[in-house]
Amino acid sequence: MKNVLAVAQVRAAEQSAMSGGLSETFLRFNASLAVADFLVGKIKSDNAKTAVFCGTGGNGCDGLMAACRLRSQGCNVTVYIVGDRAKTDKATLAFADNAGIAVRAASEYDGDAEVIIDALFGIGLNRAIQGEAAELIKRLNAQKDVFRLAVDIPSGLNADTGEIMGVCFCADVTLTFSCYKIGMLFSAGKDVCGKIIVKEIGVKTSSNIRVYEDDDFPKYSKNKSAHKGTSGRIYIIGGSGSMVGAPMMAAAAAHAAYLNGAGTVTACVPSIHRSAMSSRATMAMMKYMPDTPDGFIRFDKKSLDEIICSAAAIDIGVGMGANPELKRIVEYLCANFDKTIIIDADALNAIKLDYAFLKSSKATLILTPHVGEFTRLTDKPATVENAMSLAKELGCIVVLKSATTIITDGNEVRLNVSGTPAMAKGGMGDVLGGCITALSCAFTPFDAACIACYRNGMGAERAVSSYAEMMLTADDVLRFADYKE
Repeated sequence: MKNVLAVAQVRAAEQSAMSGGLSETFLRFNASLAVADFLVGKIKSDNAKTAVFCGTGGNGCDGLMAACRLRSQGCNVTVYIVGDRAKTDKATLAFADNAGIAVRAASEYDGDAEVIIDALFGIGLNRAIQGEAAELIKRLNAQKDVFRLAVDIPSGLNADTGEIMGVCFCADVTLTFSCYKIGMLFSAGKDVCGKIIVKEIGVKTSSNIRVYEDDDFPKYSKNKSAHKGTSGRIYIIGGSGSMVGAPMMAAAAAHAAYLNGAGTVTACVPSIHRSAMSSRATMAMMKYMPDTPDGFIRFDKKSLDEIICSAAAIDIGVGMGANPELKRIVEYLCANFDKTIIIDADALNAIKLDYAFLKSSKATLILTPHVGEFTRLTDKPATVENAMSLAKELGCIVVLKSATTIITDGNEVRLNVSGTPAMAKGGMGDVLGGCITALSCAFTPFDAACIACYRNGMGAERAVSSYAEMMLTADDVLRFADYKE
């Protein structure tokens, strides 16, 4: 896992490294080496003209030294300085001069580069970019048929908030040092960083916020003596009469649970849909719940007790609409079921601003709101801090779904960055809920949520590599979300 830090934490880690004997020059050399080694094969093989745009601070020095390294490897490199050249570190400029690097004013750039390296501003930027630098960034962003690399962070991105500081360089790849910076993963950071690659340069970091990656998965395999009864009996409670597609969403979540190792899956839907679901259900078993004339699932102790007595995990909420008895159903399950409950979608809306009863739940709870549901539930912005606060308050797992999904138990945070904008459509969260429910039978709830989020995101990435992004469906995510042992 890679750590995620705020700017102050990065600065403290760098200072600690230097206090421990590593010089600033050594760290800068390692940073420039990482940039050059990443690019040298691409540049040399294509004999690509490379322009390195440097500011007069530390980020600019990293860019200058990277240019020297590329030059020593036979690459065609020119450096362009933005700002007062006299403010640039003299030793670094001398190093570039000895390497035979042409160092020019940015105003001399004629737009002929095929590779652009942004080393203008680093993570310390705290004011809007204006003037010459702003106009240059706009020009670089508008240039066609060019590969753009940002050094440590795209110039103009606030490393703490993800806010654009006036204007921002749009990178194809951001090669960042030591750790992710939190602003890269939220707000506009997702749009301007491109692919983020973390390179170690000798600075040790630690954080309770980390990015979950493929190699971090705990291994999973069933015992040879396993049978469906030992692999988890899953119940998906969802659907309503007013939304025709809602019970099918519940069935999709059930299908997802099967594909994630569940022994048996039962979709619990309103009785009004008996005929339609009986003809369309595939692998999932069906339980038709007592319902109102409007097609809402009613509170029925007998039916709920039947679920409780055999379930290993329950997922409730998908497509249930404004069910007037839904909060009562959730309260009953939490008070009487002692395994895992995933509370999703309309079940979250049913308990908005009135969820204190969850604190005394017998069950282990996993709440899976998207950002709108989170704000309705808590009346607070959907942030890392607020997700942690809710998880700690309730003693549960919170999976706050967005372009970067926040998974927290109140102490530790994992950020899932896999996925694609093509997932921004209905049904994705329903499938995710089914995956988490099934995996909770084999892993801790925290790991189950992390694995499900990562797998689904990777499934989407693999799927859109095969066909148009806009065509992605939740079924495609499942087909491509294979689990690597």
